[in-house]
Amino acid sequence: MKCRTSRRPAWLVILAITSGLASPAYADDPPKAKLVDGRQLQEGVGIELGVILAGGHSEFASNNLGLSPSVRGLVIRDRNGISSRMVIGLVLAIASAYAQSGPKSVTTNTYTSGNYRVTETTTTYYSEAEKAQMRENSSKAIGGLFTAKLSDFELHLFSRDRFGQGDSSGYKVNFYIGDGGTIGFETGFGFGKVNSIVEQAGMPVRIDYKYFGMPFRLSRVIGPVRAAFIYEWNFLRYGIENSERQLRTEMDGSLATTTSSHPWKLDLSAIVARRFSVMGGVTTQLIKSPKPGFYASVGFVF
Repeated sequence: MKCRTSRRPAWLVILAITSGLASPAYADDPPKAKLVDGRQLQEGVGIELGVILAGGHSEFASNNLGLSPSVRGLVIRDRNGISSRMVIGLVLAIASAYAQSGPKSVTTNTYTSGNYRVTETTTTYYSEAEKAQMRENSSKAIGGLFTAKLSDFELHLFSRDRFGQGDSSGYKVNFYIGDGGTIGFETGFGFGKVNSIVEQAGMPVRIDYKYFGMPFRLSRVIGPVRAAFIYEWNFLRYGIENSERQLRTEMDGSLATTTSSHPWKLDLSAIVARRFSVMGGVTTQLIKSPKPGFYASVGFVF
């Protein structure tokens, strides 16, 4: 008696094996990480350590003299962490305490009494109830910093002879706080001091840059990248005379000039392979008669 064995087609066997190896996709599976991700840079949390460079007519250049230093250094960022929240909160707490201890109003009245000119000054201070209200308002404002969705601490360190090997030496830091998602808006405060040494007609010229002001950043995630438009209002720009922006001779015989502006910036950035941050952008000191500069950074995100 002969036994017959049923033979399945080869393609059925292959299909069974491959279907067994494949993992089914469920609706609640977490999305796979993108190779290039702008949203992670916008809404993610991480600390970045990297390198930064700038050139052309950047904010550190002298537009009047046409001197453009090569700026190189390190960048440290704390994206959506607590660094900016703590620093801005501390500033608000100090400002509130100073306001409470200061006068509420000061009025002066000057009049003539006989042969004398009399000036009376009346100083009014805040009541205890008003001080309590000011403390409550300050506490609410500080609490709001820690519930804000977006924050950014950004520190740039430049060097001519150590880690930078560029024309500039100094630092610049900005503290941002804001809100948003795909579209975000942030502001805060920042300060910095950088000096650069470049050559003009074979002579070294020092370019002094100072910054103390408020940055404003409007950002949006567009596909795989984040686009950001930045304006930095620099209070110290108003304290510089036009003569200081020209070439001058210092007491020691060296040549120097001073630069300060309200720079405008536009950049694109993204996280690559979940660990590397890349950024590139253009900048100008004047929006009406722009002279372009550029900046770029690459960093590792922890």
